[in-house]
Amino acid sequence: MSLTSDEVNFMVYKYLLESGFSHSAFTFANESFVNRTRIAPGNEDQDIPAGALVAFVQKGLQYLELEANLNESSGGNTGGNLGEGNNTNVKNNNEEDDIDANFSVLTARDLLSKPVDALKALVKSRREMSAEERNRAIEEEETALKRKLEERKKAAMAVKTIDGTFAAAGGKNGGLDDVNQLFDVSQDEVTTLDGHLGEVFVCAWNPKREGMLASGSGDATARIWTLPAGPSGRVAEAKMKPPAVLEHTKKIKKENEEKDTTNKNGESKEDKNGVGGGGDAMDVDGGGGKNKEKKNDAEDEDEKKSKDVTTLDWNSDGTILATGSYDGDARLWDDSGKLVARLEQHKGPIFSLKWNKAGDSLISVSVDKTAVVWDAKSGEAKQTYELHEAPCLDVDWKGDTNVFATSSMDKKIYVCEVGKKAPLKKFEGHTDEVNCIKWDPVGNLLASCSDDYTAKIWSMNQNQALFTFSEHKKEVYTIKWSPTGPGTKNPDIPLMLATASYDHTVKLWNATTGECIRTFNMHTEPVYSVAFSPDGKHIASGSFDKRVRVWEIATGLLEKTYRGDGGVFEVCWNQEGSKIAACFSNNTIAVLDFE
Repeated sequence: MSLTSDEVNFMVYKYLLESGFSHSAFTFANESFVNRTRIAPGNEDQDIPAGALVAFVQKGLQYLELEANLNESSGGNTGGNLGEGNNTNVKNNNEEDDIDANFSVLTARDLLSKPVDALKALVKSRREMSAEERNRAIEEEETALKRKLEERKKAAMAVKTIDGTFAAAGGKNGGLDDVNQLFDVSQDEVTTLDGHLGEVFVCAWNPKREGMLASGSGDATARIWTLPAGPSGRVAEAKMKPPAVLEHTKKIKKENEEKDTTNKNGESKEDKNGVGGGGDAMDVDGGGGKNKEKKNDAEDEDEKKSKDVTTLDWNSDGTILATGSYDGDARLWDDSGKLVARLEQHKGPIFSLKWNKAGDSLISVSVDKTAVVWDAKSGEAKQTYELHEAPCLDVDWKGDTNVFATSSMDKKIYVCEVGKKAPLKKFEGHTDEVNCIKWDPVGNLLASCSDDYTAKIWSMNQNQALFTFSEHKKEVYTIKWSPTGPGTKNPDIPLMLATASYDHTVKLWNATTGECIRTFNMHTEPVYSVAFSPDGKHIASGSFDKRVRVWEIATGLLEKTYRGDGGVFEVCWNQEGSKIAACFSNNTIAVLDFE
């Protein structure tokens, strides 16, 4: 005998109706198609009584309790149907333990939360106690659980009452420190990736290779790390292999020019200018060697600085990493760290680059006011757009199309299509530079944020913004769409937009109504990065207060916090939603687990 899913669904449906949850019952009936089944309301053979679900659960608990109280010597067939087996011997073999004993040694919570084997062990241990000892043990367990729930509630209330000054939580930072202690991740639970020689500005998980993470730094390198499977922490650190180091070296052309040190007559250019051999021409004391060495060191430092890795992005199948550098060049690398192509056209630093969904085109935007679309196979520029009047700051593709948007310090946003010279749309409305733009997961809406303290949502169907969010008190640095809403893997959760600001807060907005859903205000310095978990249920933020914080969206409660040794530039989740990477200004990347 077994229940069908239709029968279970109908009992749940009736329970919701009987409890007064009519809206939930209606939604559940439509999603489970219970109204199309044989036992649907109105059908003649529908005879399930009121309270059936509760009665069924109660009988199930009684069954579990009976099964847990039967021991091997009882002769009962505990591994199968209790109505079968040699149950006639139960009373004779162990009358006191199995039949006449008090079954109250188990609580309802025990029965609901523990498997049968654990219940049997619990019954055995509690039966060895006296009734008084047993009651005291159960009370102590209940008290410990209540204390844990109270601590959680207290922490939650502390989070809710903390405002920008933390005055409501008992002092400037007192309440916040208490909350941090409750939710802090210890250093032993974090894998620290150490090796960069400069600030780590960006990081990105490979979308296909589990455990593969790319990072970009001010030391003129990007690195590809491969983390071992399993929990993060010191054990994982010990298993780490050295990363692939992606050197952003000088241009080949420039190197050749520096090697050419002779003039047309074959004479040394240095000798002709009086600089060869013994030192600088103005070096009268012969100490030119040291001065030249210092000068070369300074030039090398400037050279490295000019090659800060400012942006990076994996293609959709995780085989090619694109990096953008302060030297104006984009570079393509395979997942082993081998340089595949160098894309040279920009005349200024690249601030953003993105792969399209197909992986056959890459777009980059630069301080030189241009956007360039590159052919991924040939490495050649397919099209150059010179629309903006000031440096370009960000770019993003519209879904899986050949349409993209660019933003700039000129306060404008252009929407263009590859192959067409004229823009499809020009959005104007921001009163200061537009820092970041992002299309929603299905490419219907475009979001932007600006130094004018606002974020906006735009539609291609109109020229004016659909919504303007103006609750931030300082510049809005970045934005992220939730991976939720119609057309996504999480269609039952509304589409949301997160905004992170220099006012130390992260705000969450309903993209349909424009309503501010939540404000996360526990950071004490500007927030530079925010990221949603792949299931859309949690959000991580990183700030220059050196902290990564993870929040539950449904409740607004803090789940985890981690303090590094530098400001946080970026946070990102892996594809499984089990790990969060954060890159810091102290040259490191931290990886922490999330369950």
